[in-house]
Amino acid sequence: MAATQQVVFSDKEKSDTEFFVFVNPEVYEEWESDKSVPISKVVQAFNIYVTRTGGSTGVAETPSNQELENTFGTSNDTAVVEHILKHGVAKGSSGIRKTGDKFNLSRGRGVSTSDASNNVHN
Repeated sequence: MAATQQVVFSDKEKSDTEFFVFVNPEVYEEWESDKSVPISKVVQAFNIYVTRTGGSTGVAETPSNQELENTFGTSNDTAVVEHILKHGVAKGSSGIRKTGDKFNLSRGRGVSTSDASNNVHN
């Protein structure tokens, strides 16, 4: 998985809500000094996220068009993403992570491949 980073924007005068997008950190850094770099190469997708728990570390949800209108004056994804990139703050992130076990415990341990158990089926 490629490294990712969040760019977080919050307008404390209008709302305590933090809006964020996921970006490629290397391309974002290049874009900050050279705006000719296409935004489509900076962001992983034109998806805008918000958390309901305060801060950008909770469960990510998609904001409503009304929330976007109230904060950014538009609900146009491209315009909002560009605003977040221009006025937001980069924060470290490894993207959306899956938590939990890597296997399903209810299925049992699975088939063993060690020499001692070659003649035993689970």
